[in-house]
Amino acid sequence: MVHSEFPLQRLVQLASSPFQVGFARQVVRMLPPSPVAAYEPTRDGLLILAGNEAALRAQTEMLCGMYGDDLLPQPPQVRYISLGNRPYEPIMRVRVRVAGEYRDAVCADLAEREALLLGERARAGACLLRAEAPLRTLLGYGEALAGLAAGATWHRTVLDRYVPMRRPPGGRAA
Repeated sequence: MVHSEFPLQRLVQLASSPFQVGFARQVVRMLPPSPVAAYEPTRDGLLILAGNEAALRAQTEMLCGMYGDDLLPQPPQVRYISLGNRPYEPIMRVRVRVAGEYRDAVCADLAEREALLLGERARAGACLLRAEAPLRTLLGYGEALAGLAAGATWHRTVLDRYVPMRRPPGGRAA
């Protein structure tokens, strides 16, 4: 898979363009290379590849600034790797800083997302959690986390590795 360092993708289309590949190629020519994202023109539109949802959102917002309401972003999709006819899924490292009073709720939410807690540190009323989880369970995590902790949070996800899956991916798989 090309750009395996970017385990997340989003297709964006231009509503006014009957030729999506032309729109996509134009964007690729206009934008400078980025260390946090890549762009692939397809016949269906422009694929934005990114390392996490924050990077994907930033790239989408930049394009929305250029094209306004004419831009049609599709939901994010997890990119899986296939090696020897076996699917591999991206595992993300997660860091969360949250007020101590929300620690239990955040830990419970991480457990529901199949996260493995790797460590935690408490300091000055705040808690820093380190975990790893499959990317497929983390889609929308930033918004969910803000809701759990009344917006008083910070989080970051980065790709750690790919692991074999027991069953083929479904849902928002690419």
